[in-house]
Amino acid sequence: MGLVKTPMWKVHEEAGARMIDFAGYYLPVSYTGIDEEIMATREKVSIVEVTDMGRYSLKGNYATKLMELLVPRDMASMENMKCGYSYYLNENGGYRDDTILGKKSETDYFNVCNAGSQTVKILAWIGQFVKIFEEMTGEPLEFKDWTLETTMFAVQGPKYKTVLDNLGVPDTGAWQMVEAEVEGCKCLFTGTGYTGESGFEVVIFDSDLANPEKGIKVWNAILEAGKEVGIVLCGLGARDALRIEAGLPLYGEDIHEEVNPVETGYDFKMFCNHFKEPFYFGKEALQKAKNEGVKIKHVGIKLLEKGIPRADYDILNSAGEKIGYMVNGIRSPVIGNVGVGMGFVDIKYAVPETEVLVQIRKKQVKAKVVKLPFYDPKKWGRRREA
Repeated sequence: MGLVKTPMWKVHEEAGARMIDFAGYYLPVSYTGIDEEIMATREKVSIVEVTDMGRYSLKGNYATKLMELLVPRDMASMENMKCGYSYYLNENGGYRDDTILGKKSETDYFNVCNAGSQTVKILAWIGQFVKIFEEMTGEPLEFKDWTLETTMFAVQGPKYKTVLDNLGVPDTGAWQMVEAEVEGCKCLFTGTGYTGESGFEVVIFDSDLANPEKGIKVWNAILEAGKEVGIVLCGLGARDALRIEAGLPLYGEDIHEEVNPVETGYDFKMFCNHFKEPFYFGKEALQKAKNEGVKIKHVGIKLLEKGIPRADYDILNSAGEKIGYMVNGIRSPVIGNVGVGMGFVDIKYAVPETEVLVQIRKKQVKAKVVKLPFYDPKKWGRRREA
């Protein structure tokens, strides 16, 4: 089977992008260079296509009840037209996937999950429970996969608001949803993104491979709206580096079926008032992990010497004994071209500033455990000081 092309593929090629196979999609990894695209996102604003992400809607009187079965979050208390981060768990508390949940109302959700085979897996899993709820309640639930019928972009960086202003779209802020038309195209804007920066993501409806016009119109409108603040085209290479700098997890690397949110440190995303509910998938295992503690922890690793940590490199203690492993790594231009990455270590070595070693080929490179994000949050990211 060939690669899935998005409605934007010709636009990327014409812009000089280097295209790759990403989770079965034909997408740009970079345009002018990864470092340049990273810095443009941190200092100004950039746009990247993220159509590969899965998108689905769930509508019906029992939509909120179903969402609270599927995720460890109190969805009933979330305000309308708000988004939130959460995850789907298996019975052992491991990650089936992570997700952005968008609540239009108690009976209407538009959610985003991960790409490619993950989309297929998660939507099939949710679909089972849609049918069960319909049979149990006698009420219909409208469950629709929008992935191949929509286009999606992420616009990220401190100058994102100028783009929205010039488009005539209200500020999404953090985690806010806004429905608006751009160039006559129906869009859903959300104050989300996966770079650590302020910004927004936008879903364009009725934009597929056979009818790419609306996606292209909105892309061009965003570029025009961002011209005065120097908006830059960004590829997936920079996007991955940006999320690593911010300490954000990726399914298949940092999170997967064999690790749980207590081990990754994202259990605070559970919003514990949801524990009042009688059941959600993984609840018992997750409570046990919180109560009894865990043996490993997901941490940031910063090299103290030259080098770049990579996935599967061993992490060692000062005696040269293996205490963990890397799951990713980059050279970050934001923090001075230093090698950084994330990994899992034995819990007793997870304290920030603990000195460790990373086995890079035949050399043991000095490093330390650091608090995430890797960058100074007073200088970079959505919480930067003006």
